[in-house]
Amino acid sequence: MKLKEKFTQEDIRTILPSKIALVVDILSKRTGEDPVKLMTDFYQSKTYAMLQKESTKYWWFSPMELSELFEQDVAQMGSENI
Repeated sequence: MKLKEKFTQEDIRTILPSKIALVVDILSKRTGEDPVKLMTDFYQSKTYAMLQKESTKYWWFSPMELSELFEQDVAQMGSENI
């Protein structure tokens, strides 16, 4: 099977649900937080906003890397509110 030379925005929309489910699973196991709340928080995050855009190449990151980026975003948002 030949890999595509360029991923489209449509391709990204196709792979996001499974990738996000894996990110939420990682976060839930790591933090013990409710997966539904984590998913809601993730969909409202800067990480998700970047993940949606093909041009950022966030879709190439592993679920573990995305979970770490999300945690960094959450920590940064918390420090901005201080």
